[in-house]
Amino acid sequence: MGYGRTDCGRGILKRERWLRVYVAAIASGTVAVGWWSVYIALHPTSHRQLSWLLTGLAFIAMGWVASRSQVYFGPSSAVAMGTIPQIAALLVLPLPVALLAIAGSKILSEMSIRLQSRNRPAKAMVVNVGGAVFANFAAGLAFHALDGQAYLWASSWKPILAFPGLLAMAISYHLVDVLVVVIAISLYSSESPFAVFSSTFRSVLVPSLSLVLVGVIFALLWHASWVLFPLVLVPVWYSSKSFANLARQRQETMEAVFKMAESIDYRDTLTYEHSKRLVDLTRRLAKSLGLISERAEEVVLAARVHDLGKIGISNDILHKQGMLTEEERRIIEDHPVIGADILSSYSGFRESLAFVRHHHERWDGRGYPDGLRGEEIPLGARIITVADSFDAMTSDRPYRRGMSVEEAVTRLKDGMGTQFDPTVTAKFIQILIEDGAYAPPEPGPDLRVLRMETGA
Repeated sequence: MGYGRTDCGRGILKRERWLRVYVAAIASGTVAVGWWSVYIALHPTSHRQLSWLLTGLAFIAMGWVASRSQVYFGPSSAVAMGTIPQIAALLVLPLPVALLAIAGSKILSEMSIRLQSRNRPAKAMVVNVGGAVFANFAAGLAFHALDGQAYLWASSWKPILAFPGLLAMAISYHLVDVLVVVIAISLYSSESPFAVFSSTFRSVLVPSLSLVLVGVIFALLWHASWVLFPLVLVPVWYSSKSFANLARQRQETMEAVFKMAESIDYRDTLTYEHSKRLVDLTRRLAKSLGLISERAEEVVLAARVHDLGKIGISNDILHKQGMLTEEERRIIEDHPVIGADILSSYSGFRESLAFVRHHHERWDGRGYPDGLRGEEIPLGARIITVADSFDAMTSDRPYRRGMSVEEAVTRLKDGMGTQFDPTVTAKFIQILIEDGAYAPPEPGPDLRVLRMETGA
């Protein structure tokens, strides 16, 4: 069974076109907000125009420096410290001036990264700058709509009344910031927007809101006297230290789980080598499909522990060379559920649970444990299924020799649209071609999978 530039190729072309439209819309919206900010800022109703200009320049510099620092709260997850001066700018400056300062600092930050990493795509820069501008624009509008500016700097007890505005600002900032990036990821990688949003929103919620709180403290100190702003380094240091400790503890816990999963592999040295190869294949396939590093690592984590549920299965069943009985098959088919249940106790694997549970589902819905079909199956699980199947087919076993790469690829092609996701399979075969591991008998458009720039 062959496959060509049909649904797979057309799907990729369609996503690329929509991604270009989306990036263009982000760029246009950012320019529109910028022109609005310039227009309002150049028509001041106060004699403090020079003061605003100097303060804005200071926040551009601080924002640029802060954006180059990150707080790590997971093995591959981080939030930029630039959130702190951005929130402070929204509180101490008029909204248009604050937006210009934020845009300026973000552009400088992205240009610095671009100079250091020349392969960074322009689309990523546009989305990142636009996301910062839109998030702060929404946050500022929410804050001012609830009269937060008037209450926050009032005398006596009235600053308490600014709390609803500050809360609305924090939520709006986080929501829009995540939404802008999630849409870009979904268009680029074909992941479910809801799944990406749910994962991203929850994973960075606490770190993001913590930095917003530090930004509010920064603004209060600046408003009291700008010479006090170095005091904000205390909560910044404390936040960074706390998240670093949390990330270290989580990593130590995850390493313990990896050791548990490896104990299964050590029962069979061939299986152990299979797991090591699967991690490499999974990482490459995930990244080639456009998943950002954080999402790709979630899939890799699942690949490392995908057979954890076999920990309680006897060697007699695992290594049986003949046909399995109905009872033995039921025991084997329970291992994805058992593995996911074990991992549910560890927060570091929260985003990888579904990939472990569903890595034996089939595209046509005839897999297990839940009989999901098509895109109901999480993308990470579909990636593991293809990489796992290929390596299993080409690996030697005590009861058989491994297939040749050509034969395994033929099996993958035959399973496209039935056992395997066609798009994921096409991309995987393309990787084999690029590595020189497989040469299609008839080179041409059949295996053409369009390249796209690495996304935001």
